[in-house]
Amino acid sequence: MNAAPALPLYSYKDYNPTPAVVYVRHEEEADDLVQALSGPLGFDMEWVISWRNKSCAERRTAVVQLCDKRMILIVQLSEMKRFPQKVKEIIESQDIVKMGANIKNDGEKLYRDYGILAANLVELGAFAHRADATFAHTHRRSIVALAKVVEHYTSKTLDKGAVRCSNWEAAPLNAANDAHCALVVYNRLLDIAAEQGRALGPAPYGNQIVPGMRSTNGTSSSISLASSTSSSHRTVSYVNDVDELLDRPRQSPQHLRAYNLWHHREAPLAEICATLRSRENPLKESTVISYVVRALQVDPSLPFSMDRLKALVQLEAGSWARHRDWIVQAESRKS
Repeated sequence: MNAAPALPLYSYKDYNPTPAVVYVRHEEEADDLVQALSGPLGFDMEWVISWRNKSCAERRTAVVQLCDKRMILIVQLSEMKRFPQKVKEIIESQDIVKMGANIKNDGEKLYRDYGILAANLVELGAFAHRADATFAHTHRRSIVALAKVVEHYTSKTLDKGAVRCSNWEAAPLNAANDAHCALVVYNRLLDIAAEQGRALGPAPYGNQIVPGMRSTNGTSSSISLASSTSSSHRTVSYVNDVDELLDRPRQSPQHLRAYNLWHHREAPLAEICATLRSRENPLKESTVISYVVRALQVDPSLPFSMDRLKALVQLEAGSWARHRDWIVQAESRKS
């Protein structure tokens, strides 16, 4: 019995128009180019998994791919100090469809890593179930591996191979197919739905990422919060136990100074870094962000805007993951 012939490999180069592949390592360039994309958009993310003592740990998202039919934009986040603002806005947009496989998992990781609340994320498998009556006969689950969906609708093989084990924090990158093939499959599903007379819109299938109430250290916060719409409002913290008051850590003058520069003077982060040390040798951005957060943790009566605090923490790539759990917990207490 003869084996079935091997399917050809999927390549974005086989499609017309052939999209340009643009690789960026700088925030400003990413922000400029992402505005040239027109939705719906193929979406994919990559990160490094490190192994130690037979256990694995996920590093921060290193690469985000977004594409339309004309351009595949590969954003090398691991080379950037912060997540590009315009890229963030597109990922968080309710009006722009982003599609992929197991895409909600990607969205949740983006929130863990950078505090981004991705919106309108369409799961290709679930969308295929509604758009194509024949798909459910062979794939019963709503989350289907991207390679299987691509094979089903393009009769091509998505080459994963060693790419899955790549160091995505290194540059340059060679893979540009993942986001593009998701877009191709999505458009094919729209055509199939139209042929079968199925009226489909993206809204019912779009996942939204919502902050969870989770704390890695198992402790609860006792903070009282100012309204995010009025940073001048001061909350009052009531202490019922004298021992609780005595046990509170003392406020560091440097932490309080950082808070005052940020909250009362609304100084930019770079200016605070310089003011707290010197313009020739400023403090690290992550250090100043930690100072502000620590000041708020130590003194629950300090007023602040939650929106401004989240914006501050997101200005440095590693700070969100460092302070995320406390911020989520504090925000839930505010509401």
